[in-house]
Amino acid sequence: MTPLRIISSGNYCEPVTSDPPELKALVKDIVGTHVRRIGRFIQLALIGAGRCAAGERIPPDTAVYLASARGDLEVTLAVFDQLFRESQAPKPLSFINTVSNAACFYTAQQLQLSSRSSFVCNRYFAFESALQLAQLDLERGQVKAALVGVVDVVVPPLDRHRAHLGIAADVTPGEASHWLWLGDAGATFAASDVILAVEQHADYGALMKWLGTLTLTADTLISGGQFLNDPDLASIQREIGVRECFDYRSARAYYDSQSSAAVGDFLGRAAAGSQLLHINADPRGRYSAFMVRKGRGAENESG
Repeated sequence: MTPLRIISSGNYCEPVTSDPPELKALVKDIVGTHVRRIGRFIQLALIGAGRCAAGERIPPDTAVYLASARGDLEVTLAVFDQLFRESQAPKPLSFINTVSNAACFYTAQQLQLSSRSSFVCNRYFAFESALQLAQLDLERGQVKAALVGVVDVVVPPLDRHRAHLGIAADVTPGEASHWLWLGDAGATFAASDVILAVEQHADYGALMKWLGTLTLTADTLISGGQFLNDPDLASIQREIGVRECFDYRSARAYYDSQSSAAVGDFLGRAAAGSQLLHINADPRGRYSAFMVRKGRGAENESG
């Protein structure tokens, strides 16, 4: 694939141990205006995307690719409660916002973008799927730049939320909004932070065949998504000869799309010129992978 330049990244990630914090003031501070009648999912999208823009004017023809494992869970649960527990028709605005692409609309509106937008819902590969979709559109020249993000929201009560996520009572859930602004690396390839590859494979054999085609330098690190178990990660690491793991998850609260945090963490902490190979899996034995390289001497803008 053609390498994609990471122009900037923007991130919001907070553990939730009681009621989720109020976000209205933070949204206004980041986007510069009070956005009325939006729920928490859209607020999180605006926070992450706004931090990714970091006060820069993103070109209007930039496309938006937003992903989530479960979508706007807050609005969806509220609508189901009204329909099935209260036997009432849902509020029109709530019903409209169950289509999680509404968050794409508000993101594009606040950042004054006029290109296409796409919402991707994928239980195990949310970020990876959105990233691959953006990569395909950029590579084919269908868009000139892409804003790729993932949002996960916490909906209290926490015991019910943990049940939805399938996590234990002692695991702290978290909310997150991770975004990348991507463009063509072009002549700036050597100096830029770049996405080198985005892949999805049907089984372990296909993954290993692809990994065998890679040139892995001595400063390549490997990391695993939350759905790839530790023994499998260790086995892959041994087979391809990567010496060091990159840990971005051990102190992180639980949310569905932790893979989306790997890029920003890596760019913020790794040495210039190093590479990250990230691999995730799902219960059906499929794999996703992406490679990131930190530019030599590039000024990284990590939110």
